[in-house]
Amino acid sequence: MKYFVIRDGGPVPRALVRTHQGVVETFTGRGEWVEAGPPGTAATEVDAYEFYDHVYEAMRDARAGLPCVALLSTTYRADELINVDAVMRVRDGVEEWLDRDNVWRAEHPDLEGKVRMPISEEELDRLKWTAARPEWFVVHDERDYPYAVVRKIPSAEEAFTRDLRWESSDLLGRTDLRVEKQDYRPSDQRAALEIGVRRDRQRARGGPEYFTLWPRVRFEPAELSSVIRRTKAGEEVCVGHSGWLPSRMLDDIPREYYPFWWVLPISPEEADEILARRAEPRYYHVLSGNDGLDLPHAVVEVDGGHEKAFTWDLAWAPSDLLSRIAEEPDLHVQEFLPDWGPLEATLRMARAVRRRRRSREWNGQFWYHAVFPGRAAVFDLSNATELIRTVAGSHYPEEAYRDGAWTRTYLLEDIGRGKADGEDLPISPAEAEALMRRWSQR
Repeated sequence: MKYFVIRDGGPVPRALVRTHQGVVETFTGRGEWVEAGPPGTAATEVDAYEFYDHVYEAMRDARAGLPCVALLSTTYRADELINVDAVMRVRDGVEEWLDRDNVWRAEHPDLEGKVRMPISEEELDRLKWTAARPEWFVVHDERDYPYAVVRKIPSAEEAFTRDLRWESSDLLGRTDLRVEKQDYRPSDQRAALEIGVRRDRQRARGGPEYFTLWPRVRFEPAELSSVIRRTKAGEEVCVGHSGWLPSRMLDDIPREYYPFWWVLPISPEEADEILARRAEPRYYHVLSGNDGLDLPHAVVEVDGGHEKAFTWDLAWAPSDLLSRIAEEPDLHVQEFLPDWGPLEATLRMARAVRRRRRSREWNGQFWYHAVFPGRAAVFDLSNATELIRTVAGSHYPEEAYRDGAWTRTYLLEDIGRGKADGEDLPISPAEAEALMRRWSQR
């Protein structure tokens, strides 16, 4: 994410703009973002904290006169109202504050280091659950199936029910339901309820089944990105310009990354919404047979109708691979999830390809490693800062090539343990000799 401030000489910025993955948005004031054109030459790039200071000031001014107040611990991401420590309402002319003690009180909370944000009554109803520390319960029906997840503070009770929304509740007083108190937010039960209800609805609807992948640590609909469908022909993932391609994401991702992702059934309408808001470029693994993510057939970038691939040649090049997947029965596709980065994927693939070549093609007494200052530098050998060798078939002992001689070192071990910075990459004896020649000519 990049942040820009556009000024016209006045005391406040004329516009606030952020960009991410090719999407440009400008801030409207009340907390909404709308798509916009490029920032332009008058824009000044700033860091996130300075940017959100301006966002906070714009929101505070635009919201002046709203009846309630939220206290934020920081202006960072003020537009999302996520750092709420307390909320205030007015009842019978008296200010009442709700914070971590879960009780509305007339006493003013500690304001040191806090910032005030005017909010509406509707926002207050939502944010009180953030400001307080509610008690959590799971309610089971006569089948012992999760009937609802309930949160409660002394002044309110809400339930997330099979209607899949939060609403006012009196379930804790029902004698026909079994109530189970939880020591923490019951995300697993909430997920079981959501997924179970969605699966029942999907089966009742019939036709193609649609899914996305839900990050277990949070449920943020804006972050749902992959759309997968299952038909009689099998599982497919939508890749944009090349349409729907064979996939195994519904089986592979939960198995490989459990407990980080759940498979979430979605409706055709939700699938269309997710596909419509996806930003470019998008990234995909093309997998062959039983090869894992360490050694995919390729990593592919799709940007509109343009495609390029990072293959076993260990370089990006224009590609039409996705358009040919249907003709390659051994290939299938996985879309990158929000926390997968293309640089990380290509580096992992480069290491795997080079390890395979080392065991099959590179012969000699030693194994060689080049060390680079960062991930982005790894794909150009001239960026190497160190050359390390170990005895073939082993990672020990390490020797570094310095000043024309080999000396004992522990650099690879320290990098692996996080005690030293740098990225290492296996290289061939020929590449090692080229590095030594280049360094000897300095």
